[in-house]
Amino acid sequence: MIENIIKKFSNSYYKFSTFLISKRFKKFGKNSLIQTGCIINHPNKIEIGQNVFVGKQVWLNADKWREDDRASLIIKDGVHISRFTHINAFKDVIIEEDVLIGENVYLGDTDHVRKSKEIAIKSQGHEFKGRVLLKKGSLICKNAIIAAGVTIGKNSTVGPGAYVIETMPDYSLAIGNPARIYENR
Repeated sequence: MIENIIKKFSNSYYKFSTFLISKRFKKFGKNSLIQTGCIINHPNKIEIGQNVFVGKQVWLNADKWREDDRASLIIKDGVHISRFTHINAFKDVIIEEDVLIGENVYLGDTDHVRKSKEIAIKSQGHEFKGRVLLKKGSLICKNAIIAAGVTIGKNSTVGPGAYVIETMPDYSLAIGNPARIYENR
């Protein structure tokens, strides 16, 4: 009984807080939900489709590096992003329909500059390394890392803890660190 009341209250709270922040996004689809504790930088550079779920403590970090009017981070319909995930989209990250992203995943299109031995890495800035694309229906398991410039193929699976540094074809599986890619599962 008490659990049901708490669950109803939590769902109402998430819907209300989502409604309040949804107007700040470049696009925000119907029935999408953002849970509490999320960090969202530059929501005006983020598009969220319909029926998207963003779990607790997710960090969506978009930036203004694009020269055109398109969003830096595009999350299409039916995507589920689990808690503690961090997405760096300074210029070009696209997550297609029905992608499932597990807990504590990192993906981004930039990296720290490391050109000078005399300057701390954190003070050297960032550089765009290439678009990240998660194609329709893919699964990114818990603790995975997707490097800049990587495409994850349609209905492909990135295993738990995998570090993917190269593009995966459709219907493939990546496991390990660095990830080894197995095609046509």
